[in-house]
Amino acid sequence: MNRAAAARALVLAGLAVAGVGVAGPVLVYREGPAFCPKDRPATAPRITIVEAADRAKALLPKEFCGPDSWVDGCDYEPEYALESWRVYVRQWKRIDGRKQYEPREHAFVVLDPVGNCLANIPGT
Repeated sequence: MNRAAAARALVLAGLAVAGVGVAGPVLVYREGPAFCPKDRPATAPRITIVEAADRAKALLPKEFCGPDSWVDGCDYEPEYALESWRVYVRQWKRIDGRKQYEPREHAFVVLDPVGNCLANIPGT
């Protein structure tokens, strides 16, 4: 198993274990070149925290962050751990001047150090 595959397996296992007590099963992963491209060579420059958030934003369905009657926008919270970026994306609606997150959806986008998608996981 090469290093990238090992890192991917470790990240996905960690996400699975971390979510066992908190969330239900993930029904569908977003896959394919539109939602989870693996088009960057391993020799490409490592992405920054801002680039990780921008890459995650580009990999979500177009309507995910609105604006529409249900969602006004999304917050992106990237973190780097275990040689990968995990970007937590939360939808929000502005109500009485503040962001209301519940009962809206969330998603996780996991990227390798250069921005290749390891997983694009809708919230449960």
